[in-house]
Amino acid sequence: MEETLKDVPKIIVDESNLSEYVGNAVFQSDRLYDQTPVGVVMGLAWTAMGGSTLYVETIDEGEGKGSLQLTGQLGDVMKESASIAHTVSRAILRQKDPSNTFFRNTSLHLHVPAGATPKDGPSAGCTMITSLLSVAMNKSVKKDVAMTGEVTLTGRILPIGGVCMIIIFFRSFSNIAYIFISWGP
Repeated sequence: MEETLKDVPKIIVDESNLSEYVGNAVFQSDRLYDQTPVGVVMGLAWTAMGGSTLYVETIDEGEGKGSLQLTGQLGDVMKESASIAHTVSRAILRQKDPSNTFFRNTSLHLHVPAGATPKDGPSAGCTMITSLLSVAMNKSVKKDVAMTGEVTLTGRILPIGGVCMIIIFFRSFSNIAYIFISWGP
């Protein structure tokens, strides 16, 4: 057997040629922004592969009657989350600054990119609230912040399922510094 191994060329596998031997990484970065603009927030989603990032983007469409347009192939549960997020965001801003009429006088458009991919589930609620408030207060969210969590109509964030899978997946995501999740009561 040793004589057979003498004829085999020596191969050194390191970071520079690893993908040639084992293929590309299974998980690629979903990062769309080097710096997140106002109204853009990174959310976390549980998937069969462990997890995925998704962005929630909200823009101010100008004067209006407080309407919220939704796009991004959202399922019924995610549309309900957006409606709740809009209501809760309005309440938060009203409590923080009663004279601010932004939500009453502005039409908004909330979008979750990758429209070809159906999206559903309740846990984008806190991400949506943060996106809406980012626009209302004209403040961007740090690019290395990601969050997940269902929100009730009274503004409580509920514990999420799949926490272990999400944490394992995102531990490999070196560009996320902070993950906000609701762990329990």
